[in-house]
Amino acid sequence: MADRTAARRPAGHDPAAPPDPSASHPSASDPDLSASQTGRVRTAIGWSYLLTAGRVGSSIVVTFLLAKLLGPSEFGLVAMATAYIVVAQAVIQHGLVAALVQRERVTDDHLDAAFWVLLLGGLGCTGLTAAAGPLWALVNREPELTVLCVALSPLVLLQALAIVPESILRRELRFRSVALRTLAAALLSGVVGVVLALAGAGIWALVAQQLVNAAVGLVVLWLVCPWRPGRRPRLRGIRDLWAFSAHSASAGIGVLLSARADIILAGIFFGPVATGIYRLAARLPDMLVDVTVRSVQQVALPSLSRLQGDRAGFAAHLRQLQHLGAVAGLPALGVLAATADPLVALLGPQWAGTELPLRLLCLYGAVNVYGVLLGPALQAIGRPGRLAAIAWLRGALGVAALAGVGALLAGSGDPPGQAAAVALAGIAIQAVVTGISLWAAVHRAAGMPVLRFLAPTAPAALAATAAALVPLAAGRLGLAGADPVVALPVFGAAATLTAAAVLWLADRPLRRQLLARLPGRRPAVAPAGGPATAGPTAVSVTDRAAG
Repeated sequence: MADRTAARRPAGHDPAAPPDPSASHPSASDPDLSASQTGRVRTAIGWSYLLTAGRVGSSIVVTFLLAKLLGPSEFGLVAMATAYIVVAQAVIQHGLVAALVQRERVTDDHLDAAFWVLLLGGLGCTGLTAAAGPLWALVNREPELTVLCVALSPLVLLQALAIVPESILRRELRFRSVALRTLAAALLSGVVGVVLALAGAGIWALVAQQLVNAAVGLVVLWLVCPWRPGRRPRLRGIRDLWAFSAHSASAGIGVLLSARADIILAGIFFGPVATGIYRLAARLPDMLVDVTVRSVQQVALPSLSRLQGDRAGFAAHLRQLQHLGAVAGLPALGVLAATADPLVALLGPQWAGTELPLRLLCLYGAVNVYGVLLGPALQAIGRPGRLAAIAWLRGALGVAALAGVGALLAGSGDPPGQAAAVALAGIAIQAVVTGISLWAAVHRAAGMPVLRFLAPTAPAALAATAAALVPLAAGRLGLAGADPVVALPVFGAAATLTAAAVLWLADRPLRRQLLARLPGRRPAVAPAGGPATAGPTAVSVTDRAAG
């Protein structure tokens, strides 16, 4: 019995042991522990980048191939059905994920109760989602959505079954295991989608891609996670998680509704073609934000949670993570904006007019870079209610603004223009909400002035702007009408070099960090009482420096 119980526990978990505050809140007075925690965070960020880069890299290739083989209407219909499914997933997912990762101590009772509640809830929500599919089709005036919603409804159950093992791995910063799951699912599902599209399956290639991705990911996840649920769950565990998860679930649903309001309302007012153009244009910046900033976000909640009792350390660590995310994310978005014209030209004439929405959504992504880490920060410091209020405010503003845009432009017969208008509304909403979130998370919760928090990211913003302006210089040189096969690498290389040069000249901490890594250079000597920290990639949980 002892061996069986041990096999069900996550590595290093001892529910009988008393709480160890030092394990959860490392401080500068314990250099060995601080160095160990710093190393774990760095390793976790590395694996987080790897898993996201692999998934996004394969997704970019698959998206381009499917976009050339299919058209905006197919992409739009699947996006409309997926928005409906994702809202159902949010009802289950967000509260317990954050509660399991953020909580200082998690016992087998918590894990068992969460698993069985999620299993039952997943079964129920899957049935309700399939049954309500015809209503969603009626709202959107697209009969084909009925069968699409029914076909995609198993995604709700598959997501529910993945929550507990994935939360365990993320809580322990075991991102190597998560990487195996994510990469395998992305690669296999991409192959299935492309093969079916080549075989003439049409829209069902996109449906099969999503189902295979979720199924393969679930199988690999349970193979790499050592924990197994008990047969007799104790519901007292769910009561311990409920207080936090109720607020966090409310925030999660609010975030999802606000994040999907653009797709939902674009589908209702403009139909599948405009929705497909908007979705493709949004997907490319989203994937860049995923691989650059959300890789840091995945580590932010568990690493910041261990500093929730140390306000100065919390603020310094959050500032470092934001700098790292900005350096990785903003220049990449500038490069994507610079290559918009040849990129869309390569996709084919069915996507003509997507260039402007793509550039606008790169700007949206740049604003979002400053908001991605603020949700985990509020959760980590124990303010899920504040996060819920901000999320629902964003949802209300989004619905009002996008409904206004829809009412004004419905029936205009210009799908690219409709997609661009949705993008403009999204930029305005995101700017307002990010400003409020910065004040709530940075100024109020972390006690740091907002301008001081943002100052290290200014060079990255300048680099992104310079990269995005490269096509203007190319036009003066007569390259604006070049063949897209030639223009894409030329514009991309020029924008990348421009962004790199600006970063090198303007970001002194980053330059110092890169120089320190050159062969023959001595590493910086750590000051007494703590490990060395240098530059944005040295993510130390004990750094108290002003920056």
